[in-house]
Amino acid sequence: MRPESLVFGAHPGGDLVGDLWCPDGLGPHPVLVAVPGGAWLRGDKAALGSWGRYLATRGIALFAIDYRRAVAGPVFPGNAQDVRAALCFIAGKAEELRLDGDRIALLGASAGAHLAALVALAGDRAPVKADGDASLPSLRALVGIYGVYDLFSHWQADLAGNAGPGKDAAARMLGADPYDDPGLYADASPLRQVRRVGNGLPVLLAWGTHDSDVLPGQSEGMLTALRQAGFPVRGRPVLGATHFWFSEQDPAEEGGFSAQLAPDLLRFLRLHLVGGR
Repeated sequence: MRPESLVFGAHPGGDLVGDLWCPDGLGPHPVLVAVPGGAWLRGDKAALGSWGRYLATRGIALFAIDYRRAVAGPVFPGNAQDVRAALCFIAGKAEELRLDGDRIALLGASAGAHLAALVALAGDRAPVKADGDASLPSLRALVGIYGVYDLFSHWQADLAGNAGPGKDAAARMLGADPYDDPGLYADASPLRQVRRVGNGLPVLLAWGTHDSDVLPGQSEGMLTALRQAGFPVRGRPVLGATHFWFSEQDPAEEGGFSAQLAPDLLRFLRLHLVGGR
């Protein structure tokens, strides 16, 4: 099985491209838009290919996307707007792609989980929505895998880990540190976008219990906030896991951390994305 490469938008640096893994058959198929990680600097949609194959053979399409990276300077909020563009593209082109525009979910891993959660929770608020952007299509579910949800505490953790001034991933992506522009860090943090309004969105958060790159407290704190705001949220700690496993391990290969998560993720998607047409 090979994905179909689709241009879903553009930015000053070039086209935005996604890989669509689509189930066999006429459809319309439910679809999961998936955002890869890479510290907002590196990473590639191809890293989610094993999940594309896994889900497509189980009746769920996966659209893995690229977005602007902080290789030549700050990229926020453009990177979040790229994720929005992918969702709007899928909603608008659903019929011709054999997809169901009313059954769309969003997933992100690491830095991709930051962007996915921010887009899903901020909705049509600025700065994630730029002037002239289409409204965000309705989402059936959100999945975050070892994500960054509070950029200030992540910045502090990186600094404590000797990232060094000017080398922090969040500061590079945003263009400032939190003591220069605390409002920017609040605007860019999914944790600060949690509201009781719109709290019907089902959320699954998964993380490794031994992750030192993105601390487990990021997911645990987000889980608490979503519960307090009344979201139907589930937490799935993966015992012994560190970082990177979601993109590096094939969920079809027994014994890995991805294989441990796969049944729970599939059950969640079947309940909230596949069902209830």
